[in-house]
Amino acid sequence: MENQTTPPGQVRAHVFISGNVKGVGFRLATWDKANQWGIGGWVEELPDGRVEAVFEGSKELVEAIISWCYRGSPDAVVKNVTVGYEEPEGLTEFIIRRSREPVVYKKPTSVNTKTINVLFFVHGLMLSDNPTPEEKQYDILWEPVKKLYNLEERIDEIVRVNWGQYLDETDEPRPDEKINKAEKFILDQLNFDRLRQKPSPNNIVLQDLQSDITFQPWWRFLVKPLRETLLLRGFGDAVYYVGEDGKIAVQLAVYRQVLKVLEKYRSQIEEDIETEALRIKVRLHAIGTSLGSTVINDFLHGLFSNTGYRIRSNPEEAKEPTIVTSKVLEDEKQKTVERYQFWRIAAQKKRLELGSVVTMASQLPVLLMRSQRVVDAFANGQTLPADEIGIPRDIKEVIWKIFYDIDDLLAFPVRPLFGDYPGIQDIQVDVGDGLKAHTSYWGNEKIHEQVAELLNRRVVS
Repeated sequence: MENQTTPPGQVRAHVFISGNVKGVGFRLATWDKANQWGIGGWVEELPDGRVEAVFEGSKELVEAIISWCYRGSPDAVVKNVTVGYEEPEGLTEFIIRRSREPVVYKKPTSVNTKTINVLFFVHGLMLSDNPTPEEKQYDILWEPVKKLYNLEERIDEIVRVNWGQYLDETDEPRPDEKINKAEKFILDQLNFDRLRQKPSPNNIVLQDLQSDITFQPWWRFLVKPLRETLLLRGFGDAVYYVGEDGKIAVQLAVYRQVLKVLEKYRSQIEEDIETEALRIKVRLHAIGTSLGSTVINDFLHGLFSNTGYRIRSNPEEAKEPTIVTSKVLEDEKQKTVERYQFWRIAAQKKRLELGSVVTMASQLPVLLMRSQRVVDAFANGQTLPADEIGIPRDIKEVIWKIFYDIDDLLAFPVRPLFGDYPGIQDIQVDVGDGLKAHTSYWGNEKIHEQVAELLNRRVVS
């Protein structure tokens, strides 16, 4: 697409990249980067093994993507980058141009596209010293649901994600697997009864509080489990995830497990993108509870959001959207990040799509405010675009079901924050009383029926 008039301050760079840059995903990575940053132009492979590209945009953005070309895709080895500047043509879209040499590939024998349905579960806050292994927790919901509508046969892959709990005593725990033990240590050290039973010069109880009648036994009975179970243990998981190191560790743990399963379909999808065929596509279905709902939201946002339109109006947002922004797990991140970036490309090429989402006991409304952009939107009375997590704007059916119990202190409805989307549905349920409410969603029969109905509609072959 071309504009009739080129915006002021726009530049056009004509770039040639040489080295080991052919057959290593350099074009796809360039296409993804340009679209993330709102840069127009094109990229193609040359018969001599070089990659040629044209970039049009603001001077800052064009210089930034030229600098990126010196690194390129993870498997590329760049030896030289030649840059020349030309008169801009007003290009606003970035495309991959077909190679100038003939492309030989086996055409698909069928025009029908096969859809691979991948269902993944993500648990949330852990409120006990000995968390239930994720397989048992997820199967409380999945065992009855899979028997309805023949869903067991229709789901191609199931991923039972584990994070934050160390279940295998034979290996060194990952950073995220230490959080449950850390919370237990804090809880043991700060236990109210333990502190009162062991007074010391640095641990005293004022005499007036010894007989304080304002704290009745019934109130203490309520406050103690709220403080120790929900705040110290449950809220500790959320605080860990909000912190930069915790977010990185949890996302790497969760994303790695999902992307490992998707990897078996990558080569065929990659070939389809190169040859403009459409033999298969992957449809994601996610079920999560508590903090897992936020992790799922972040995972989908990174895959389906298109930042280009925002960057064109605000070039300061032109930074690499990556799941890793510090040196935590530096040696382990590369493969996961590279896989994640590929599936982001697959989503933009319509080879990856969102099938359905189920979230239960979610704190997402609070945790969305980790982003200043979201804070600014809410402060201005604006809602969020659901298409940034893969829900099409023109969808007419429900894709995302949100379950919450008003007796659950850590559960909130979500739909009003995304505006009037037909694709999102809040459902109030009664899953239990007191602290048990937050951990009882998996076994609720009414939720089982709703989940089965959603999957039946959205699982396609």
